[in-house]
Amino acid sequence: MQILFVTPASPFESRSGAQQRSALLYEALRKLGEVDVLLLEADSGPTRLTAPADGLRAHAYWRARPLGIGKYRPDATLARLLTDAGIQIDTYDLVVGRYLNPVCKLHISGNTPCVVDLDDWGYHYSAAASSLGAQLKSAYAASLARRQLGRFGAYFVVSPRDAALLPGCRTAVLPNIPFAPPDHPLPPADSATLLFVGSLWYTPNKDGIDRFLARSWPRIRAARPDARLHLVGAAPESIRRIWARHAGVSAPGFVDDLQAAYRDAAFTIAPIHAGGGTNIKILESLAYNRACVTTPHCAAAFEAELANAGLAVANDDDAFARCCLDWLDAPQTRADSAKNGYAALQAHFTRNRFDAQVHALCAAP
Repeated sequence: MQILFVTPASPFESRSGAQQRSALLYEALRKLGEVDVLLLEADSGPTRLTAPADGLRAHAYWRARPLGIGKYRPDATLARLLTDAGIQIDTYDLVVGRYLNPVCKLHISGNTPCVVDLDDWGYHYSAAASSLGAQLKSAYAASLARRQLGRFGAYFVVSPRDAALLPGCRTAVLPNIPFAPPDHPLPPADSATLLFVGSLWYTPNKDGIDRFLARSWPRIRAARPDARLHLVGAAPESIRRIWARHAGVSAPGFVDDLQAAYRDAAFTIAPIHAGGGTNIKILESLAYNRACVTTPHCAAAFEAELANAGLAVANDDDAFARCCLDWLDAPQTRADSAKNGYAALQAHFTRNRFDAQVHALCAAP
């Protein structure tokens, strides 16, 4: 097969969860045929092509207009530039798109099969916004996106939760999986350190950390003055400095050695109440044999596979603090939970399952 892979997140880099999922999908597609990669990103400037980096067939930007005007409309300038560069979309046996927006910018005829990865389908906006405003914004965005679904043949979603939102569409659950898991699970740590790993510039992650520090962390520190919180992930230095002012909190930003961070942690936290996508931070934690305290929003994506395995689910801020304190005071309980989570991960979130789902949907789209 000749496959065109359209993505705003390069499969040849792996610093973010989006890039890691792109890399996994790219490698799975390569087992089906030859894959050309079109890196297609939104930008406030004009639609244009730039010199592609190694591995890319082309690197393009489309002009993103204010207020979402024409968000899903095919870009005529982009079509002309790609044709001039020798890229004929209709000559491919299959087009695979990472996210709905970028692939919608292409002119794809009905004769060319297309599969779209709806990674962030069902995105929930931050509760920090006004309730009515958040609801209206979410409803409008969902309605606008849903209108595009008839344009393509099949869809990947990240969980059964998202599949249930797409009745009538041909879908396959393509679970996210840890990108570079350790060869062996780490031994339990005799530690009072809580760990968060994720892209801290991402609004749902940042808002979740802000809320945890304001509403849960003071209670944890009052009961356990030895407790520490390690926030690992890229974020502006100004924000990291504010977080580090809290007692017991360190925010070093991006780190090269994740294994060291997990080795020193008693368990991880994922205090995320908004957003969508793959919740990879939870699965990565289990891969390192670290249980995770999280929210119903995150846990719902794994309610079948991770039921009673590796997670403590807190319904509110006080419950989040209680769960953390319970695990700080009961090392064996958290170790047992981590062990169960690791076993569930090995059963349900593997490279073989990921590849099989890609092949099942893409071999005959």
